Amino acid sequence: MTPPVLSIDGLTVDFRTSDGTVVPAVRDVSLDVGAGEIVAVVGESGSGKSVTAMSVLGLLPPNARTAGSIRLAGTELVGADAARLASVRGRRVAMVFQDPFGSLDPVFTVGFQIREVLRRHRPEMSAAQRRSRAVDLLRLVDVPEPESRVRAYPHQLSGGQAQRVVIAMALACDPEVLIADEPTTALDVTVQREILDVLLRLRDTAGVAVLLITHDMGVVADVADRVVVMRHGAVVETQDVGPLFATPRATYTRELLAAVPRLEAAHRPDPEAAEAVLTVEGLVVEYQRRRRTTRAVDGVDLHIASGSVLALVGESGSGKSTIGKAVTGLAPVHSGSVVVDGVDAVDSPRRTLRALRRRIGVVFQNPLGALDPRHTIGEAVGEPLRVHRRMRGTALDRRVGELLDAVELPGPWAGRFPHELSGGQRQRVAIARAIALDPVLLVADEPTSALDVSVQATVLDLFRHIQRELRFACLFISHDLAVVDELADRVAVLHRGRLVETGPRVDVLTRPAEDYTRRLLEAAPVPDPARSRRAAARLAG
Repeated sequence: MTPPVLSIDGLTVDFRTSDGTVVPAVRDVSLDVGAGEIVAVVGESGSGKSVTAMSVLGLLPPNARTAGSIRLAGTELVGADAARLASVRGRRVAMVFQDPFGSLDPVFTVGFQIREVLRRHRPEMSAAQRRSRAVDLLRLVDVPEPESRVRAYPHQLSGGQAQRVVIAMALACDPEVLIADEPTTALDVTVQREILDVLLRLRDTAGVAVLLITHDMGVVADVADRVVVMRHGAVVETQDVGPLFATPRATYTRELLAAVPRLEAAHRPDPEAAEAVLTVEGLVVEYQRRRRTTRAVDGVDLHIASGSVLALVGESGSGKSTIGKAVTGLAPVHSGSVVVDGVDAVDSPRRTLRALRRRIGVVFQNPLGALDPRHTIGEAVGEPLRVHRRMRGTALDRRVGELLDAVELPGPWAGRFPHELSGGQRQRVAIARAIALDPVLLVADEPTSALDVSVQATVLDLFRHIQRELRFACLFISHDLAVVDELADRVAVLHRGRLVETGPRVDVLTRPAEDYTRRLLEAAPVPDPARSRRAAARLAG
């Protein structure tokens, strides 16, 4: 048997706080990754996935204490000095982080940043060789027009293109191991499929060992060879991908798989007929940049009734979020009409628009970015009530407690700050804030895409319960078709700013009329290796 490229044995990581408290993060973790193998590490937030990955490259903060063994092709990394780690980072082991724009420097071109990696780790290469290698790397990861894109800045790239650039940088020195930490979380299904194709090609053609950190079980089923399940810092199960999905041994693994949303398009009762709360007709949104006009939304018609959920789906750049911004007054409407609860949301007087926007709630993708870190969650939830309803004192405290109770958070938590909550708990706070003024319309823009599957399931259950109870109309923007299937009553499909298909959820998800919709459905990862075409072919081979 070929020895593993990366071997982690008995890894334990503790963090020591300023008051001397020792917080265990990883306990006795062992796993191996062989050449040409993709090993997925899954588990909830706080399970120790990312801490384990960071330990390989010695990227933990100074208050971390590490014990055990991490061997890279026989080279011990635990306790290694700075010189040894510097010779490994980026050259023998490379890392791809979740947020590509956070990994790229906005003031330098992507070509310059790739060349800097080569200059640091391959000093023998000439400037001309580095320039040529940068173009070749962009071509390797399927960046279109690499000769011109090498001169682009990060802000000129889509999310998928930026993630490809980060992968290209990671591959610059032909590493033996690639660590990918949630590399597809914020990407739509077609771009996600393309990024996964890149990882598979690297495994199959270059023999790269890939350690994949993810919460997306569809991605795991699609590309992983083996799966390591972690909980509370420990490994609870390790199996090949097929047996793990078919016959999970650990109770926690079974719970994790049961929480995964699946695109089944089952029939359920339609909401009761009601008056339209949101009516969008002929909506056109344009942006002017350096005398160039970009049409982001082109002639879109939408209707959402009270108590119903309309899901907007489509690739990045299709105009989904732009429509949400236009409805809330955050994007310039060039032409067309937006009517919310009988009020013209485009041309009404400013005072009327201010009153209208109190009746529109918004839930954003990143709750940590939407909440002021200086304010307690009680202050965040109560702010709309203080500003718009002049509530103060006991009445305000009582209402904040009711709102926290509605999203199943303990009332005493009103004094906590956002950083003291998990991602799912912060999203509950964001929902409580959004419904504080009893909205007639709620716009939810990718509210669960960054959450673990079990947390996502609880947030979706909560969202569905609140929506049915309060009967607000909801514009739900998502790239996750399984989540759309769970929540939506109707689905609208956007492509390059145009509405290509709309209809009842079951019809669109099971009998799509347009080729583009069929491509979206085919690209969606299936959390079942037996149903995933690529996984099935791999298992059969």
